Amino acid sequence: MRQVKALGYSPDDVRHLLLTHLDRDHAGGIPDFPNARVHVHRRELDMAVLHRIPAPKGRYVRDQWKHGPEWALYGEGGEDWFGFKGVRALGDREPDILMIPLPGHTLGHCGIAVRTKDKWLLHAGDAYFFHGQLHAKPKMPLVLGMFQRRADMDRTLRIENQERLRTLKAAHSDAVTIFNSHDPVDYEHCRCGQH
Repeated sequence: MRQVKALGYSPDDVRHLLLTHLDRDHAGGIPDFPNARVHVHRRELDMAVLHRIPAPKGRYVRDQWKHGPEWALYGEGGEDWFGFKGVRALGDREPDILMIPLPGHTLGHCGIAVRTKDKWLLHAGDAYFFHGQLHAKPKMPLVLGMFQRRADMDRTLRIENQERLRTLKAAHSDAVTIFNSHDPVDYEHCRCGQH
């Protein structure tokens, strides 16, 4: 909320929250914007909120949505985006903001793509944890790799999607900048405009 205010906006100005997934460190801000519509993949809501799919114990903090937000749900249908299937535009109307299914870390994990003036930014959430995982020869610190494997709900899917992101970066780095949620190197590159 402080970051929104620092940009000169009121929390009431926030009408939409697009979440990569509902893990506690990604969904913690939902209560700060009680009037915002929360966009997530249907499988994520089924698991974290509706309990239709069993979730690992302690994975989600259900108090983060106890105020009953308005949910906007996405499934697998949609158009193609750089070879990624199942892309849905925000509200099916906004071509510059897309939800891209990237399951693995969680079953309903998505990336969020936003078109800027000259290229796309793809927030890949927790599809990878370390910038070196998108290199042609992937590398990962040992302890961080162990943590990532432990957090995976479907390791095979996460690895497949990571390979797809690696291919996207290699083929379209002039059109798409990919970053994740936790890597300070990715953050600095995006913050400073170093693509």
